[in-house]
Amino acid sequence: MIESSTRDRSAILVTALVILGALCVIQTCGLIWILFSYARTTDQLSDTLGDFLDAQIDAGPEVPLFSSEDPLLQARKVLLFHDVNSRTAKDVSARLMYLNATDPDAPIDLYISTQGGWTDNAFTIIDTMRVISAPVNTWAIGGCYSAGALILAAATGRRYATEDTVLMIHTNLEDSRDAYSFPRLARERYERVYRETTHLPENWYPMTDDQSRYLNPQEALEFHLVDEVVPMWDDSKTLPGSR
Repeated sequence: MIESSTRDRSAILVTALVILGALCVIQTCGLIWILFSYARTTDQLSDTLGDFLDAQIDAGPEVPLFSSEDPLLQARKVLLFHDVNSRTAKDVSARLMYLNATDPDAPIDLYISTQGGWTDNAFTIIDTMRVISAPVNTWAIGGCYSAGALILAAATGRRYATEDTVLMIHTNLEDSRDAYSFPRLARERYERVYRETTHLPENWYPMTDDQSRYLNPQEALEFHLVDEVVPMWDDSKTLPGSR
């Protein structure tokens, strides 16, 4: 009886160990599959998350774009201090058009401090600057990255950077030359702005090497991304572009 009971317990223990080992193998395989799937779908997840965030932004409560009594508007100054998305592009473009309607000859100052955003929305602002008559001076302050740097470069007036600003140019566009494809059109217009307005190194083109290139103001001046670096504030001087 004792020997039989011992054999039963041993069989149960062996069975339990086999089951436990099988579960570990299954769990490991499942983890590998999850990691493999994640690696394949990172871009899809990023796009999905971006679409979701944009939808939340668009679904938010509608607020008045601006008031004509805004002292910044009266001084012909516009701020872009958030991510470049559909809402900020709408706000900035509306302000630019309003100021152009009030005086189509007087310069407008657009101050940019942004982590970047969507290229389509950046071109909404760029195209608005190009279709209005009033020249738009762009100012890089703090950090001017990605889509923000693109808007900065496309100014129709002068381009400034404060001496503490960090600028960044993305060269991470999808490399596609297929006819009628969006990646091809996106790359062509993105590169066209920089080729027409800057002297970036030729080896940065095509902008498909998945790099983030950070510049200090003097480097931005050297590459003709800006026209002037503004020194630290001096009460005895008037800032360029100020009215």
